[in-house]
Amino acid sequence: MSADFLISIVAPLEGDSPDAVEAFVEETVAVLGGLAAHHEIVLVDDGAPEATVARVRTLLERHDFLRFLRLSRHFGEETAITAGLDVAIGDYVVVMLPSMDPPALIPDFIERARGDTDVVYGVRLHRKNEPFWYRTGARLFYWYMNAVVKMGIPEDSTQFRCMSRQVVNALTQIRGPDQYLRMLTSYIGFRKQALPYAPITRSGGVASVRPGGDALDLARALIIDSTAHPLRLVVWTGVALALLNLVLVVLHSAVGEIAGAAFHEAVVFVVLALVLAAIGEYVGSISQRLRARPAYYVREEHTSSVLLREERRNVVGKTAE
Repeated sequence: MSADFLISIVAPLEGDSPDAVEAFVEETVAVLGGLAAHHEIVLVDDGAPEATVARVRTLLERHDFLRFLRLSRHFGEETAITAGLDVAIGDYVVVMLPSMDPPALIPDFIERARGDTDVVYGVRLHRKNEPFWYRTGARLFYWYMNAVVKMGIPEDSTQFRCMSRQVVNALTQIRGPDQYLRMLTSYIGFRKQALPYAPITRSGGVASVRPGGDALDLARALIIDSTAHPLRLVVWTGVALALLNLVLVVLHSAVGEIAGAAFHEAVVFVVLALVLAAIGEYVGSISQRLRARPAYYVREEHTSSVLLREERRNVVGKTAE
């Protein structure tokens, strides 16, 4: 017997193939059908291939509860998820990546979220398929963010998570050019619970690995947006080296070692360059956040007939207890 609450599935689409998206939708439909009387699947086009877009249009004709939100261009996975959360209407909202998250686990996420938990987040059981340098970088990132910055981002957590309506409402109140779901769900608080699982590889390859450049850029953005610690570290390191260089220059000048003094001046130049680079990153981040513009733009939105039918509007009368 399906329960009388509404479940929203939010799934961003970028490089996903048509077959992978169709398989994801069909599997999700089969799971949701026996889980809740009311549900919706919100697919967000974040620069998906045209063939994938065409396949989604056919799925809109086949299923009653699909919504297709097309962004004006590629904004990135995190922003696409934000766009999906903005339009999702469920009492419980599940975020999934079609390429790596198995729909069969949706009931487990929902069951835990309906208990004494507000956010149930997925955690990789292992990273053995990832390159050594990638695993090492991930360990260093999580150590720094949790041990030094104290952000409390669960190690090896994924985008796969189920959130109550209260949590989603809190997240959608936070507006900015960059919305990092894993960081924000830690920032807002609420009760959280981990659900370990093994990601699948629906589109082939190693689904859980971001491209190296994207991973480094995301780590940089998360660190700069979360703390001024790197800036303070670089600045005070520069101050300490500058003072040390001053002492050494005086000593070298006293004994006539001009070459040694020149070397230390070169060291100071490099350190100052690092300081200016760090300051530039922070100034750029602040400037971006001060710009009064939306985080994304919607090109078009399509909805299957479920929201239009008088006999089944797919909206529950009150929030589920």
